Amino acid sequence: METVKAMPTSKDRLLNTCFLLFCLCMIDAIFTDFGIRYGHIEEANPLVRSLYDINIIAFYLMKSSLPIILFLFMKYMKPSVIVRNLLIVALIIYTIVIFIHISWIIIVTAFI
Repeated sequence: METVKAMPTSKDRLLNTCFLLFCLCMIDAIFTDFGIRYGHIEEANPLVRSLYDINIIAFYLMKSSLPIILFLFMKYMKPSVIVRNLLIVALIIYTIVIFIHISWIIIVTAFI
């Protein structure tokens, strides 16, 4: 007899979305580090720029800690509509940022 796999719950989907946000944050951090290190870009956020200048490890810890904190909130609290919408907005913004990083990488490699 076949067993039916249960569909992921709404909370499971939100936790998966938090993991996707974490991955996008780390990709952003790696691309930003690469771009700054080789002089292709400058960090636009003054707070993040000063943190990067002080300590690169602190930069990576800050970039990773924000989605991890969100993940913990989502795991132990009942998700609200506002949190879901803000998570979607964060995913959209980070997706746009990743596309911007990819575009400057293409431009930089085309002119090397």
